[in-house]
Amino acid sequence: MEKDGLLWYDKKAMEKIKIYAKEIWRIISPLLIFMGTTAAVVSAFGILWMLLGSRLAFLAGNLEDVTLLLSAAAALWAAWILQKIDGREKIWYGEIRSRMPASALIPCMGAALGASVAGNCLLSLTGITQLEGAGQIGQALELGTPAVVVFSTCVAAPLAEEMVFRVVIYRRLRRNLSALWSIGISSLLFALYHGNLPQGLYALAVGAVLAALMECYGSAAAPIAAHMTANTASVLLTWAGTGEILAEGMLRRTGAILIFGGILYISLRQAYAYWKKNNN
Repeated sequence: MEKDGLLWYDKKAMEKIKIYAKEIWRIISPLLIFMGTTAAVVSAFGILWMLLGSRLAFLAGNLEDVTLLLSAAAALWAAWILQKIDGREKIWYGEIRSRMPASALIPCMGAALGASVAGNCLLSLTGITQLEGAGQIGQALELGTPAVVVFSTCVAAPLAEEMVFRVVIYRRLRRNLSALWSIGISSLLFALYHGNLPQGLYALAVGAVLAALMECYGSAAAPIAAHMTANTASVLLTWAGTGEILAEGMLRRTGAILIFGGILYISLRQAYAYWKKNNN
């Protein structure tokens, strides 16, 4: 009798483990597919270049631009595939095609700008990062021509990443978890995706803001617009040399944190007010 009870308990425990494992895989698999597809396309081009480099001499002068464009195209393709999978399996939480109200555009842009500038300045004060052209944006600006950098950094990357992290991963989480848990987990995965501590900490904070905008406005357009704003602001501020100006003194960085942190706070308050109004 006791043995039968233990067998029943073991079966029940195994069923729970299988359910949890299935849910964890459902959350992590989009990230692996996204990263794997992008890496595979870029690697395939690298192999092709090694084999047929002499026949592709016309690309030699624009190799960095071609690599950036291929990465952008691969990321968009992977994001599209994941969206189609979710649509076929009908595992949406909500509807990504719901229209974002026009009044949400300013709060989304304000939240993105506030999180971007205040976050970078705060991290620089701790000594974790430097403001002088560091990070993925600075690296991209050094590699490609301005038009290619703007497209890949300000359009393709935000669109692809939001489709993966907010539209797919966040909504999958939101089927079974609260908004706070979903924001936290999706932001953590977004941070891990960026691959190192400085960019990861920045992505963790910005990812939380983007997921909160997704929750408040119920539309994929909100985090996409915000992410595009954040990346565009980073590109323009890097080109303008703003990082070097802010890096000259602690007082300037503290002032920037207070000003742009205030913009972030006001923008998120407006987003929360919209959510509260439409969920009462």
